[in-house]
Amino acid sequence: MDAPNQCRWRARTYPVDAVWPFVPPLLDDEIISSWLVRCALKHGCEPLVLTNNVWPGYRIWSIDPDRSLSAEHAVALGRLSGMTTEALNASTLTAVHQSIAGETMFPHGVAPWLLCLGIRNRRRCRGLQYCPLCFAQREPYYRIQDRCAWHTSCPIHQVALLDCCDRCHAPLCPQLIGPPQENIGRCHRCGYELCSAPVGRSLASAMSFQASTDSLFGGLTLPYGNSRLNLSEWFELAHWMLGVLRCAARDPGSCISNFFDKLDVSVETLHPPPTGLPFEYLAPGERASLLSNVWKMIQAGPDKLISAAVQEEIRRSLLIPQSGRLPFALAQLATVLKVSRQGRGGHLHSGSPRPPSSVLMRWNRLLRKFQR
Repeated sequence: MDAPNQCRWRARTYPVDAVWPFVPPLLDDEIISSWLVRCALKHGCEPLVLTNNVWPGYRIWSIDPDRSLSAEHAVALGRLSGMTTEALNASTLTAVHQSIAGETMFPHGVAPWLLCLGIRNRRRCRGLQYCPLCFAQREPYYRIQDRCAWHTSCPIHQVALLDCCDRCHAPLCPQLIGPPQENIGRCHRCGYELCSAPVGRSLASAMSFQASTDSLFGGLTLPYGNSRLNLSEWFELAHWMLGVLRCAARDPGSCISNFFDKLDVSVETLHPPPTGLPFEYLAPGERASLLSNVWKMIQAGPDKLISAAVQEEIRRSLLIPQSGRLPFALAQLATVLKVSRQGRGGHLHSGSPRPPSSVLMRWNRLLRKFQR
């Protein structure tokens, strides 16, 4: 590995007997969309022109090109580029998704723990991130880990990752870069050198969660109380904790504050994302804040969590998901929590005005779409 806690998915690969005259190598851990853009720029054309030549009539840039590559498309691309189909498939997110979900087929919607691009035609609402120092020290390219939602900091330089241009705040859309640009290190909209962006410090707890999660892909297990968690169990526990934290941020109270204080989590640091979108849509800073608190809850252990929930009489609706399924390490929670009295329930009358927080959330989602 190039640095501690860096997850290596695929080593550098060079073309053999390529039809194209200029084919750059697939760099270490490079994601396939990044390589396709670099191929186009090497030939002095736009990425859309190159992919239309490989797959006539196939609009690869209007979907997520990193999710998977069909056998037919991989063969066509390999024939022209001189890359093996194995190397091309290893440059997609298929292996990561299979490790997390246990299947190679991606869902139609959100794939757990993989960043969403929010695609409309060829434009995006973020979902790709980078390290400015990495871009400054080597040829700019995007790696597989830049699409992983638990990655919020660079494992080499230990600085926070960015997912937009620091000058015009446009999302990273390398597929919209074309000649005369020679690399993908500039903003597609304003031409700003992405490596010039100021760097921020990463959260230590979020980095610890990121490094620990990366280690699980090597087949290791991590302790949680008296249990040893594998990759799927670790993500299941982290996903449950994210839900608890986001629910508490929306409706804080004195007992909730005391509960989190006993887990070394400050309720004051819990802020609901302004867009209210799923975790896989959030910006690096928002994800880092949540994962930092997830790590603190994991470090507290299951016994301390269950004891704090009982002492503070935390309501079941906060800790028990709607599915009723708890992480196996916290299965005891379902039996020790008291059943609260049911409220009146129901929904607001359709003619009632929306609360200000709901209106603001919708406004932030609209602004996010305008950034494409």
